[in-house]
Amino acid sequence: MRTAAVSSSILLVLVSCSAPASRAPESSAAAALASTSPTGTRAGALEIGDPYYPGMGNGGYDAEHYRLDLDVDFTSDELSAHAAVRARALQDLASFALDLYGLDVTAVSVDGASATFERAGLVESSDGKPPVATELVVRPAAPLSSGTVFEVQVDYHGWPDGRPDRSVPMRVGWRAAESGVFVASECAGASSWYPCNDHPSDKATYEFHVTVDEPYVVAANGILVDEQDLGDRRTFVWKARDPMASYLATVNIAQFGRLVLEHPRGLPVVIYHPLDATEEELAPFRQQVEILDFLESQFGPYPFESAGGVLAYEQIGGALECQTTPVYSRGIKDAEMGHAVLQHELAHQWFGDTVSPALWRDMWLNEGFASFAEALWVEHQQGAEAYEQRARDTYRMLRQRKVGSPFDPGVERVFSSRVYVRGAFVLYGLRREIGPEKFHELQTTWVARHRDANASTADFVALASEVAGRDLGPFFDAWLYSDVTPEIAEFGPVEELPEGDAAR
Repeated sequence: MRTAAVSSSILLVLVSCSAPASRAPESSAAAALASTSPTGTRAGALEIGDPYYPGMGNGGYDAEHYRLDLDVDFTSDELSAHAAVRARALQDLASFALDLYGLDVTAVSVDGASATFERAGLVESSDGKPPVATELVVRPAAPLSSGTVFEVQVDYHGWPDGRPDRSVPMRVGWRAAESGVFVASECAGASSWYPCNDHPSDKATYEFHVTVDEPYVVAANGILVDEQDLGDRRTFVWKARDPMASYLATVNIAQFGRLVLEHPRGLPVVIYHPLDATEEELAPFRQQVEILDFLESQFGPYPFESAGGVLAYEQIGGALECQTTPVYSRGIKDAEMGHAVLQHELAHQWFGDTVSPALWRDMWLNEGFASFAEALWVEHQQGAEAYEQRARDTYRMLRQRKVGSPFDPGVERVFSSRVYVRGAFVLYGLRREIGPEKFHELQTTWVARHRDANASTADFVALASEVAGRDLGPFFDAWLYSDVTPEIAEFGPVEELPEGDAAR
């Protein structure tokens, strides 16, 4: 993700945005919520154990596939929906929970049998309305044995308006707009529009069946496999066959045009855009295939079955790397900035999407690599001297403003310069330390080893040492974990700003 604050300074610095999925351990707090029945079955934990988002995610099962049937009525501002979630029990389950922020649930079944359910996890509403439920707790008619594959079906309705998120000053998830709907859910917004295990560590495949009035068009993840003509309404069917984290799922509804690009291997590349989009706005997207080719030369084969995008009608406050279909804010008029945003979000398809963070504190592995990809593009287009000059400019800013460690920045700084700028500068330093050839091997090995799964900072440090053939612990202590960007003598002295002007 690229926030507007980060985007505005990107041109001044070096950076500006098939193993089974690993699961984060359940915290002691989550374990305390579980209860044991007389039969020995337990309730699945009501959180996954991520310290940045207590209460998010759920324990006791692994989601495998989501089918979302969404009927969107803009006349009445009503979403009528049916979710079918296939999952595997990881323990004997008397009950389990799905994250769902607000919305009204009318029926729940498990494997076709009616199930009892209740709402839990009440939080105060920010608009003075009654408290909002954040959990849907389901008790099947019969307990589920560990290893059992089951399907829970949920009928629900309402009009989603995103979810508050401590990491950004806006609601995230499903957002109604004058043009229709856009969905950008990082970090906690997926549960604003569908019931899910809302944490990156539980990936699943998806299909979306979205019914809208003519002449609206729907753009989602994966591949558009069907358009069903219902007279004055249409149903768009999208399938995303590669495992995906919940926050990367997106549905965008507007009167879109389509820009179809040819890819040498036949990879579908379709950009959905406003009907009144200018050539200036579309120009960066016309280079998307060229950008993808370059990123493949750096990171290895593109990991998914399509590589499209959505240019929103509105200025949505940034861009988000929704898997296969990044969502971009309108209003970027500078061509160089437009290219940088595309490079960033497309690089995320490798770093953040196919390899996702184990915990949200590992966000620098997403944003650091996506931001560093922009610097690699500068080197590719303008040469080594331009690349090094960006490094010098970045170094000066980091030292002057005392930008702290990118690792474990705290939830309020997940989208701060320490994650984007300092995170990418760690990679600049690592490339200097082990050399371009070893660094290239590290990038491609990281993606291949953790494809469709999750990985942590500790995993990255271990792999870097493995590829380098030596212990890189001292390097990471200085470059990654330290609150002070290490001094680079050849870059010369840097005058620090007064303490009150520093941006930690």
